[in-house]
Amino acid sequence: MLRLALLGVLTLFAPIGVTSCNAASPLPASAVRAINASFADFNRPDTPGYAIGVVDHGVLVFAKGYGEANLDDQVPITRKTVFHLASLSKQFTGAALALMILDGRVSLDDPVSKYIPEAKKFGPGLLVKHLVYMTSGIPDYGTLPRKSGDPWFSAFYFTRDEAIATSLSAPALLWEPGSKWSYSNVNYMLLTRIVEQVSGQPFGEVLEARVFGPLGMTSTHLDDDTTVVVPHRAIGYAPRSPEIVTEAAKVGFVLRAGPGYARMIRNSPHFGGSGVFTSLEDLAKWDANWTDPKVGGPAFTALMYSRMRFQHNKDNDAFGLVFGERAGRTMIWYSGEDLDASTYMARFPASGVTVFCLSNMLTGDCEGRAGKVIDVLIKAGRL
Repeated sequence: MLRLALLGVLTLFAPIGVTSCNAASPLPASAVRAINASFADFNRPDTPGYAIGVVDHGVLVFAKGYGEANLDDQVPITRKTVFHLASLSKQFTGAALALMILDGRVSLDDPVSKYIPEAKKFGPGLLVKHLVYMTSGIPDYGTLPRKSGDPWFSAFYFTRDEAIATSLSAPALLWEPGSKWSYSNVNYMLLTRIVEQVSGQPFGEVLEARVFGPLGMTSTHLDDDTTVVVPHRAIGYAPRSPEIVTEAAKVGFVLRAGPGYARMIRNSPHFGGSGVFTSLEDLAKWDANWTDPKVGGPAFTALMYSRMRFQHNKDNDAFGLVFGERAGRTMIWYSGEDLDASTYMARFPASGVTVFCLSNMLTGDCEGRAGKVIDVLIKAGRL
């Protein structure tokens, strides 16, 4: 009971109310037509594309694929297609940590060095909460050179542990923890190390045992071994545009410019800030947990949504989630991008509706594309 009482201290604002679980109805035909029109340019067999999902109180009321998951064999994108979530993975890292906190194994106010001895040089003021809320001051690995001389690019093999070791090799923090904010993947990589330390299990096994398994997310996994065969996987692509050819050359890739697409293969099994692969069907099961929390109960939802104020002005972060607003409606969102994916989600707690956009294109701009779907739902009165 004491742990649950302490959760109130973590929340900057009152927890967002969750609407009761109502019977969700399909989208009206006019809304379906409008969404289809927004993706008509990718509803072809010669292009990668998108999976669009609308979840209403845990029910997947709209799920459709546009374009191909695999251009080699012309495999279409469907509700079962498995995409790399890129940074949308952070909410699952946050979930694993939240469960450890509710178990009483970790506190947000614990020094990071309690679990990661290499962080002792940064002092006892570097706390777990500074990792969660991106205010640690630890240099992100991508800003530092690799020992191998290779670029930090997911087509080149590198692991979570190499990334962590590189960041922790910095002689000092960039700022006093809590005094500034900066988006940094290594913060969430370090959280996975903490979860492993207190659980005694590999991070992927923790997610399977505590989240994916209980929710029946059978098409979801942590990609900590990129050699694993993944049924229904969406292959990543990028257009052979002059801009992509130029950027690829900067990291040692020679691409021919012209029409069509180049395959983009994620060869790096790093995780924490990214690395979860899943489908629309499984994301609906995860989303249902916010309104009917089978994993963690109401305390889990409250902790996942908790925000905290530091010495800077950014106070809308939660556990791998961000609070915002669209058209006067509270929105909990996140976006992701990697060489094989563009992703976006927006949850509207007051209406119980969530929009997911998953693309197997580096240039997919899922945030912009999802915005069009959100506008359709507002017009249809679903938000």
